[in-house]
Amino acid sequence: MKKIIFPLVICALILASCGTKKSQLTPGVWRAVLLTSDSTEIPFNFELKMSQTDTTIEIITGESRYEVKDIKMAGDSLFIEMPLFSSRFALGFTKEGLSGNFIRTSYTMPVTAVPNTGWRFTEKPQTASFSAAGRWLVKLGENEIIGEFAEANGKVTGSFLTPSGDYRFFEGLVTSENKLMLSCFDGGFIRLFTADMVSNDSLSNVKMYSGFKSLEDGTAVRKEDAQLPDAYAITGMKKGYKTLGFSFPNLDGKAVSLKDEKFANKVVVVQISGSWCPNCLDESKFLAGVYEKYKPSLEIVCLAFERPEGFDAARAEAMKLVSVAKIPYEVLISGFTPSKIKEALPELENFKAFPTTIIIDKKGNVRKIHSGFSGPGTGVHYTNFVKEFDTFVEELIAEK
Repeated sequence: MKKIIFPLVICALILASCGTKKSQLTPGVWRAVLLTSDSTEIPFNFELKMSQTDTTIEIITGESRYEVKDIKMAGDSLFIEMPLFSSRFALGFTKEGLSGNFIRTSYTMPVTAVPNTGWRFTEKPQTASFSAAGRWLVKLGENEIIGEFAEANGKVTGSFLTPSGDYRFFEGLVTSENKLMLSCFDGGFIRLFTADMVSNDSLSNVKMYSGFKSLEDGTAVRKEDAQLPDAYAITGMKKGYKTLGFSFPNLDGKAVSLKDEKFANKVVVVQISGSWCPNCLDESKFLAGVYEKYKPSLEIVCLAFERPEGFDAARAEAMKLVSVAKIPYEVLISGFTPSKIKEALPELENFKAFPTTIIIDKKGNVRKIHSGFSGPGTGVHYTNFVKEFDTFVEELIAEK
């Protein structure tokens, strides 16, 4: 874990010397609020853990915890570098807690945080007339997504499924005024979903905030049998192609292709990924488990499409995902930005989403291509996907 720049005792003395008494870092659960361009609040919670030499933050969403280790203090300023997604916090101490900015490449959002605050949307317990638990078909403009929610002890958790993957972990509640409010923050996805519960089966005044400026309006109805397009039927191989012909350097700079001996007579999973992609994080963690379960009968190779084109810069970005997801399999630096996927892999037809996963049999033929990834935040949907994926891999391994 990273060390804070100054020992905690020195920081306390610096803060105490200020003319206006300011807050200090306090271990425990905090409540943070990000502000959109129209001053809408997107709240989230984190737990601050401290020792004499180390400080970490765990972002809390339902049962999910996302650890952040890169925390530095300088005078009355605090700097927090998120593990992925090129995002960070620059904060200053105030009487109430912390205040400053959340910074991404394309925008900056004001943020405040107060200690000893475990609630997210409302401090007092709420008693709602309706339950949000279940599956909802949500229409946002011309697009349809699926909300998958669970409810327990007054708390609503879940996610939203889209053809390109899920929106990761959300947490919130239904208020006594029957207002459904859910938020998500991981440094990559910054979202707020609000709606009026007209009944147990209908939502009105639906709004989905994303990042600093994006806002979509819509409606939603409960639809337990709602389904997305088949993720295995979106991206395919162009006519005349049965496999992929790439040759990219691994993290050590050595060229790797599917013709290499290590892939001979093995089932191979090719992951098209990038460290900037939140769903790629969830998929990488999933595939790490798949690799450990089925090696040496199975090999996995990740093709990293990073925003920097140069090898060294792209490798540095890819290594962030390797570290956070604890990737044990081969990672290759494609040398192409995400927008140049067609140039890098000309064999693919109708590529639509990061991540995309290609499953190749022991003879070297592409058997399935899965577009997008819906992770643990989608509950039973994720559980069913894992069973289906494992079953297919086992079938391929058993083939002669």
